[in-house]
Amino acid sequence: MKKFQPQSGSVVQAFRFALDPNAAQESALRSHCGAARAAYNWAVGWVEASWWPAQGRGDVRRS
Repeated sequence: MKKFQPQSGSVVQAFRFALDPNAAQESALRSHCGAARAAYNWAVGWVEASWWPAQGRGDVRRS
């Protein structure tokens, strides 16, 4: 992977935040993360299912 190199004269700034949710907020965060992961996995499966046949390779999977 290529290392990030900022342009000369530019300023690079980053922020880091810590979350401290209560029990109800933590439950909602976990639920949201689980739904996001399920949606991502569904999308990856859909793309792979349509990619391999389009490449003429049948149902070959990457190892």
